[in-house]
Amino acid sequence: MPYSRTTPAFGLRGAVFAALLLFIGPVCAPRAGEVYKSIDAQGHVVYSDHADTSAAQKSVVQIDRPDPTEVARIAKEQEILKAEEIQRKRQQSADDKKKAQQDHDAQIQCENARNRYYAMKDARRIYQRDADGNRIYYTDPEADAKREESRQAMMAACGT
Repeated sequence: MPYSRTTPAFGLRGAVFAALLLFIGPVCAPRAGEVYKSIDAQGHVVYSDHADTSAAQKSVVQIDRPDPTEVARIAKEQEILKAEEIQRKRQQSADDKKKAQQDHDAQIQCENARNRYYAMKDARRIYQRDADGNRIYYTDPEADAKREESRQAMMAACGT
């Protein structure tokens, strides 16, 4: 993934690089901060730390050492931002998973309610069973009320 200057990973890389320069800098100090500018055979401008040709222009570059406390502060700040970003992504993932489960459960409830309604709608006679397992048939008005109840339950579960 490419990094832009605004992403936390880019800032962390920059802070780590600055910290490395800070710690390695005293061990391998730059030679003089001299840069040579020349033009190659194809007409491209080339910058180098040594002169390729006698026509190369010499420039002196001022190198400012970073403040160690500032480098440490930036590195710590970037660590905190990265930890917050990781936590935010974990929370988002958990929320997405929970939402997907809720959607799945709602779909199953809708299908069950729809199946109950169509079974009642298509049945000629609706009945219930008593304690002994015998069928007790509803009267026509009672059956119509049960069909309407199942229709209302389907509409509530399916949202239509």
